[in-house]
Amino acid sequence: MNFKPNQSRNPGDIWQDFIAAEQKSNSKLGKQFASAIYGGYDNSVLTLFFADEATCKAAKGQIQPLRDKLFKFKLWCDRIDCRIASGAPPPSPSNQKSDAKPPKTPRNMGNPLQALNFAEFGRDRQGKPLPQPVLESAVNAEKDCSYLYEKLNQRTLNLAGGESNTFKISFSWRMRVGGTRGFAELLLPALHPVFGIPYIPASSLKGAALAWAEKHHSNKGEIQELLGMLEGKTAKAAKIEFLDAFPTKPCLSVDVATPQWHWQNPEQKVIYNPEPHPLLTLEQPQFLIGFCPTGTQYADKVEVVKKWLENALKTGGIGSRVSGGYGRTVSQEAQLAHSKSFDFELWTQGMYGSNPPTRENNYQGNIEFRPTAIRGILRYWFRAVALGLYDAETCVTLEELMFGKLGQQGKISVSTRINPSQRQEPYLYTGKIILEATEAKYLSLIERCLILGSHLGGVGRGSRRPLHLLNRRMRGCYWFVDGDSLPLVGNEQQWRTFFKSVTDAFKAVQPSTKNYTSSPGQPGTKKRQQDVLDSNAQIWLLKDTVLLNPEKVKNWQNEGDSANVKGAALNLLYGDPQFKGVSNGGGSGNANVGGELGTPSFVWIKSIFTADSPYQVVTIFGSNHPDRLKLATELKKQGAILVYGQMSSSSQPPPSNSPKPGPRRR
Repeated sequence: MNFKPNQSRNPGDIWQDFIAAEQKSNSKLGKQFASAIYGGYDNSVLTLFFADEATCKAAKGQIQPLRDKLFKFKLWCDRIDCRIASGAPPPSPSNQKSDAKPPKTPRNMGNPLQALNFAEFGRDRQGKPLPQPVLESAVNAEKDCSYLYEKLNQRTLNLAGGESNTFKISFSWRMRVGGTRGFAELLLPALHPVFGIPYIPASSLKGAALAWAEKHHSNKGEIQELLGMLEGKTAKAAKIEFLDAFPTKPCLSVDVATPQWHWQNPEQKVIYNPEPHPLLTLEQPQFLIGFCPTGTQYADKVEVVKKWLENALKTGGIGSRVSGGYGRTVSQEAQLAHSKSFDFELWTQGMYGSNPPTRENNYQGNIEFRPTAIRGILRYWFRAVALGLYDAETCVTLEELMFGKLGQQGKISVSTRINPSQRQEPYLYTGKIILEATEAKYLSLIERCLILGSHLGGVGRGSRRPLHLLNRRMRGCYWFVDGDSLPLVGNEQQWRTFFKSVTDAFKAVQPSTKNYTSSPGQPGTKKRQQDVLDSNAQIWLLKDTVLLNPEKVKNWQNEGDSANVKGAALNLLYGDPQFKGVSNGGGSGNANVGGELGTPSFVWIKSIFTADSPYQVVTIFGSNHPDRLKLATELKKQGAILVYGQMSSSSQPPPSNSPKPGPRRR
């Protein structure tokens, strides 16, 4: 009998109708093949995917009854191919022609896990392998997994018994859960061993719910009853089961972590050496999370466990690097005992992750606001103060106490609430910065770091310069943090009082009776050292009554390089070859003052706008260097006020709150 399927109907639609009819009649085939994923129909061969070997093996035992019933549905199968799911199935059946073959993903990789195993490395100029092309291949493979996500989320609904036993949760930026170290020591997210796609294991969800319940729920017996217990030889099975959670749509993305400053042993110096580490994360994912009662008598307890997990995710987030902004939900609540929020405004040339603007991509990178930049700049200014108060060993210990380290949560947490950029070139972000701490003294310290950082510089790319146009391209940034009595006005006494409050906040956490000095090093990677607010640093206030706020610039391409946008201090730095930085093409400039390509400047300039009068703050690190001392002399000639540090021991005494000369750090 040479029977062919009805060409007027899609084989995928026929399969879905068949499954629906079998489930409605509660047949054995309906139960057996309900979890099967339609994989295509080609040359009278039907392909079905199954989650595991046991299910696949059981299905193979029902091939003949299945073929007979499908014949009645006018879908003739010479063969039914049952496979364990290792690749993404084809698109939705409604879009598939009867003779179409399942499409192949880029590089013929069926899912991200396969792409990671088989994609080829790139090579840098020295021939060393580059992992980023492999990660990008995994991202491309996941884009074809929409149908798989759809089916797995439907399976979650089926296993949970409906929407009442599930909830959806969305994450505001990025997240990374579980996983392991893969090739080239890369940290990989948790990828399902069968489907090869990212997911949150049920064990991770249960662990988060259990931790929250043990901390906030008074009935310990109910916790053990619902979530189970294993203590010594005593075991109790859970009454509510957690299901693996899958994203509702593709969300895998390449991210990058680029630590710029590193503690170097045995010298115990902090050196500048940017090291980009690409990694896979989930970008703004949404998950469907399901629960199953082990008996009908426990059905009403699902809501209790669901609430535990919801509270855990909303207060603590999930996954790694939560304190830096990863794994936080859209409706994130305060996690730690003490918190304070600040409104902020950021005008920036752009913030970038794994794809910054380069000559190769015509300077068109992928722009995104990165909460990790806020945490990074806080860490930088924390270290700038700490290195002037403590020995190196104490600095390391205190830094790890505050910011945490691998396997140890820090005393503070930083998160943001961001509104999308309201413009382009420059980009404008507004929102809130939320600082949290386990104790009031830690909150006070990190708050002072935020105020310090927002008054001496910016955040992200161009943080050392005011926002302006240079050679027709945006440079620098403008960062405004609003709070009680902020921003500081251009008043010497107010600034001196603030610096004393910074020192007091540090000493309240870690007492200190000494002051230390250290050199900011020399131009060049691995030669440039961490800037320190020690006795060799200077901070100047230079009033500029015509300084223009970025919001008042009508046309950046026409006005962005004007003197009143750059300000008096930046005009001084750019206008003299003995101060300005050395450009990529070489030429005039002084790398010991303005820096050079690949080496941070030794000078920070920040524009501040107050109701009193706008002014610029100039911070010079290592001002005892003769070239940088010349810049300080010129600032003084222009009427700048020195509010931190000293010109020389003979001509000007140090302010009462400024660090006195002390032991020199090797």
